[in-house]
Amino acid sequence: MTCSAIREFQSTHAHLAHPDGLIAANGPTINALNKVGGAFLRPRRIPVASPPYTPTNSDDADYALPKATSGATISPEKYTQMAQNIGCEVAAIKAVVMTETSRQPFDAQGRPTILFERHYFHKLTHGRFDAVAPDISNKTAGGYGKFSAQYGRLEKALKLDRDAALQSASWGAFQIMGANFRAAGCSSVEQFVTNMADINKQADAFVCFIREDAVLQTSIVNKHWTTFARRYNGPKYAENRYDAKLEKNYLIALRA
Repeated sequence: MTCSAIREFQSTHAHLAHPDGLIAANGPTINALNKVGGAFLRPRRIPVASPPYTPTNSDDADYALPKATSGATISPEKYTQMAQNIGCEVAAIKAVVMTETSRQPFDAQGRPTILFERHYFHKLTHGRFDAVAPDISNKTAGGYGKFSAQYGRLEKALKLDRDAALQSASWGAFQIMGANFRAAGCSSVEQFVTNMADINKQADAFVCFIREDAVLQTSIVNKHWTTFARRYNGPKYAENRYDAKLEKNYLIALRA
């Protein structure tokens, strides 16, 4: 059952006022599922890729970027809930956080930690800005600069194409790309970015993102780090030993 299907079920069968797409042990959602005998469940499938992005020019360049609205770290209780919904170990989730954000989910100004990916911006805007802004629009990945420079790069891109800019950054504790907003349970990239201001919604987005992809879910459950790394980090995962870092961080989290 995908996150969108869970929210539909929570609204129509569990009668929740604020469906969140999560299933907690002994909660109203699981109780409602038991009552209907699982008839609402359907086989998992890997979602079809989103339609090609159609770039648009926007005069609204001053997008209000979010700041933290809750705690800066994931609570032990939230980690437990996440692990239950994915079916994996808490240490496996912590390994992803430790590998993705060696700093913190939020920066010193309370904004979600980001990394701006210029090759995404190039792709989403069909290279329209390569000539005038090659530092933020380039077919070749890289050129990240300092951690402190990421919001400056994003804000420069926002002035060119807001929607593409927000999709071209990875966000928060799990560094989910804005372009993956649908798989993260959101109807728009704006909703996704707003959610990134809340650490619990960052966690919920990760749960949705993992549950939407059978390969990701199976590999994190079974701790097949190479498979997970290839799917989560991309085909060049081995260049920065992403799989080895996951395994190392898992063992650290397990002993903590």
